[in-house]
Amino acid sequence: MPVAKTTKNSRPPRSFPPSLAGTCLRYAVMEVLGFGRLIDEESQLAMHAGSALHKTFQEELMRGRAMCRVEVAVKDETWGVSGRMDALLETGKGALVVEYKTVASQRFDAIAADGPLFSHWAQLQLYIAVGQLAGGVLVVDERPQGRRIIFSADPDPSWTVWLKARISQVKQHQSMRKLPEREISSACLTCDRWRRCFADPDVRDREVVAHPQWEPRPVAPDTRRFHLASDIVS
Repeated sequence: MPVAKTTKNSRPPRSFPPSLAGTCLRYAVMEVLGFGRLIDEESQLAMHAGSALHKTFQEELMRGRAMCRVEVAVKDETWGVSGRMDALLETGKGALVVEYKTVASQRFDAIAADGPLFSHWAQLQLYIAVGQLAGGVLVVDERPQGRRIIFSADPDPSWTVWLKARISQVKQHQSMRKLPEREISSACLTCDRWRRCFADPDVRDREVVAHPQWEPRPVAPDTRRFHLASDIVS
């Protein structure tokens, strides 16, 4: 019996990775379509350092909490989402997802002053919504000095609605194999796919100066609905 060949267009479409929940729509579509990235040496070093700290953090959790699982698979066909939660804690309030992030000092200072980054919070809220969890915890460690800040989150219906709409848009463009319009903002300056959107750095910089504020469609929920915590479970 002849074996059918799997072609690029006949492969099942890629699931939506939760880490894309708070990114530019165009970037998310490029990821699920398999577009390459241009990662500089500094970013690679930061990623390696973050991975090492990530493993250390998971070991810390496992030592201190009996009812803890790490690298918990998340796959939901209705949402079209597939990924892994950093950790899942069983508590008296129910199951809590723990999302761990590391950032450089300047960004840590901004988070401490203004609250969690949109991309971090969106990912946490996606896990809560898809898993129908009791809540979540975002742990942000500074690289390399080691300061830590912890935020806790409750389920938020406004985030559920927004995330479903964004993922639906990604899936629509994925099925058409067509990139959406750009969502220009200051994030374009550090994006590892900016060359897919601008002819050269000068054009990019002019566009960003003209439109520095990110305006996702639909309008994003408020990221300020968080609680500072002294411990991962407080």
